[in-house]
Amino acid sequence: MKKIKKYKLPIGILCVVIAILILLQSCSSEHWWFGYTYETDGYTNKSATIVKINYPSEKVVIPSTIFFHKVNALGGYVTGYNLWGAERKGMFEDNDIVKEIVVSEGIEYIFNRCFDHCISLESIQLPSTIKQFSFTNCESLKNVNFNGDVKEIESLSFSGCSSLETLVIPDNIADRGIAYGAFSGCTSLKSINIPDNITAIQRYTFSNCISLKQLVLSKNIKSIEWGAFENCTLLEKIIIYDKAEDIADNAFEGCDKLTIYGIKGSYAEQYANEHNIPFEELNNIVD
Repeated sequence: MKKIKKYKLPIGILCVVIAILILLQSCSSEHWWFGYTYETDGYTNKSATIVKINYPSEKVVIPSTIFFHKVNALGGYVTGYNLWGAERKGMFEDNDIVKEIVVSEGIEYIFNRCFDHCISLESIQLPSTIKQFSFTNCESLKNVNFNGDVKEIESLSFSGCSSLETLVIPDNIADRGIAYGAFSGCTSLKSINIPDNITAIQRYTFSNCISLKQLVLSKNIKSIEWGAFENCTLLEKIIIYDKAEDIADNAFEGCDKLTIYGIKGSYAEQYANEHNIPFEELNNIVD
């Protein structure tokens, strides 16, 4: 019986093939590697932004490195061009497959629209290195795990996340770290903490959070801005401490069941009286 000869690819040819792959990667503005499309930093060429997942599955673990580049951000891919430049679609925008995502350590930015309307996403784990993120209109999102230092929840970050029921915000968030409309339209939100670092509830932060019944604000809250709790129709109890000094006239518009709890003689009591909102004095104040 004849022996079948086994042919081995010479090392020289293999090296040439690898060199060609590297050359092709370096000559293109977009690169492909193991199911992802990414772009490199045009200045140092050391970091990468993943812009597209080519073969999404129900669980996705975003890598921290890709083809010898450190992954710094998640973004969107080019779909066309107009007079103002490239048109992009978010990496997971309108995706209906992915349910769980783990973002690896080292990734710092999740750009706007990256997850916009990722309608099946239920759970996401963020790294301690994250600085910017947005999950607008992720209507199935229920679990968000902050794994460390989050300084800011940017404007509209969770807007329209209608399945989100509870969220624990890290204690080291910046004093104005919950931005405009961050939780607007979170219609299932029932429980959320406001860390003591926070000094302002910004415009429309909790507007249309129709399941929110009670909330204890930070002891250091100084201002509650325009429409902050607009149309929170089930809101019955909010505790406002005595550092509050400015509350917008329509901060609680549509909150017909609301009673404000606070310190006797405080600005919160004055505001409640001026706006015909029931006020109850806090019996015990915990320092």
